[in-house]
Amino acid sequence: MTAEGLALTDGPGWVDHSTDPIMGLFPLAVEQFLNAAVAVNAPGVTTVTNAARYYLLHPLVADEADRRGMDGACAMDLLRRVEVAFALICMAHQGQPDHLDWYPAAHGRDRLLAMARRGKIDLAVAAGTGDGRYANSRSGFLGPYVGSEVSLGLLGQGGRGPFSPGPAYDRSVVHGELGAVLELATSSTLEFADLLDFSSLCLCKTANSDDGGLLARRFAGRADERGTVAGNIGQIMRLLGIAMSEAEIRDRDDLGNFVMYSPVVTQHRQSTDHWLRWRGIRTRMSSVNAWRQIFAHVCRYLTAGPQTISQMGDRLATELPGGTVGAFVDGLPAVADKQGVPLSAELDVTHRPAPETHLATLALGARRFEALDAASPTRLGLVGPPGHRFESEELSPQWVSNALDDWRSQSMGEFARWLTRVMVNRAHRVTMAKSRQRRDGRFSMPLRIDVQDDLVWKHWGEATTEPSIRWTQLMSMGRQTGIFEVAEDGLWTVGARGHLLD
Repeated sequence: MTAEGLALTDGPGWVDHSTDPIMGLFPLAVEQFLNAAVAVNAPGVTTVTNAARYYLLHPLVADEADRRGMDGACAMDLLRRVEVAFALICMAHQGQPDHLDWYPAAHGRDRLLAMARRGKIDLAVAAGTGDGRYANSRSGFLGPYVGSEVSLGLLGQGGRGPFSPGPAYDRSVVHGELGAVLELATSSTLEFADLLDFSSLCLCKTANSDDGGLLARRFAGRADERGTVAGNIGQIMRLLGIAMSEAEIRDRDDLGNFVMYSPVVTQHRQSTDHWLRWRGIRTRMSSVNAWRQIFAHVCRYLTAGPQTISQMGDRLATELPGGTVGAFVDGLPAVADKQGVPLSAELDVTHRPAPETHLATLALGARRFEALDAASPTRLGLVGPPGHRFESEELSPQWVSNALDDWRSQSMGEFARWLTRVMVNRAHRVTMAKSRQRRDGRFSMPLRIDVQDDLVWKHWGEATTEPSIRWTQLMSMGRQTGIFEVAEDGLWTVGARGHLLD
């Protein structure tokens, strides 16, 4: 190699030294305990399982693949064709007078709608993996549902292909209601006019169908079977039903207020430790959301350009009240009355300016933690068992309680500066922990902010949505299967299949 050639090479030429920042989902990582508790106590749904009838469409395909002796590849091909045919049935019915628009749209609808505008749908193209496909994943929309379907016993594991019918699958019911889609999936082409006679298969018919009844029984669970998947889902669904019977529930905020503050949760004849654990989980959700909001507020200081951590802390200090930390905490409303009945303290601080109300919520969560016995079911939902790493981890309610005690005699301004540094440093550590060297040689960093020495840049704003505890999904599944209903005035009520919760 010539000297000129050597001069052009600075280190190994096959290594990409660049860094690839990507949007991090949870920059403070305060959701770990909450997500773990929700996964155990609200099984059968996730944040992306929104259409109830798919819970039986996939077992139907698994059963058919078993019956035909298909291998994994053929089973996946059948699954994709069935999902396309099913989506087209729902799309065809969508414009009919009896269609219920509040039901979710079929998966893949947007891509299929674009194809339908050009005429008949070629199933080989739509269900294929090339241009014009309805879904990118080789397994269609099975992936988001498979864990929930297995937990409910509708799908099993093993079998000839990648999945098999589960012990709760009833072929006579499911095939009797949805079996026609298997025949449609063998068609070369389909168009909406061909599918109007199959409207009974539409998602919006679930609440009154026999397969919907099977689904309702799975989602209603069996509340008396403590410690099982059926028992856990039965307890939360029963709690939702009681809330709808005892209070005016229009949305998840109403439901959250009922669970956190209503004496019915402890005094109802069907009340259990499970309900009290949900009170703790919902309280923890408020704290997690407060951390998200206050960090998002601090990140907005970076909109005009990078700042030092000290400058960010100074700005937060100007937005909080004066006085000491102790005076701030002592001025917060009580979290319970003299009999220990919870009071709506978190609602009483919502009128305060944005950073103050979020800090107040964190302090109230810490105060609720302090008031609970170590073995209290509510406490176990709030922080987990004593000695568990989630109990006293950084930013947990116990950590907040200790921090407020340590800073009690100090000024709110100094506390704000310290808290800003804690959040920025934690976000930086989370980024480093999640960063990975990719196979192409690039270094991938999930982040929202970037920290170099004491200087902070904003790449993306912090997400300010409330963390999910899956109540929205459970309420939707209950409504789709007839367990719950929504009246014309927007109130949620127990539906025709609500007796399954008794």
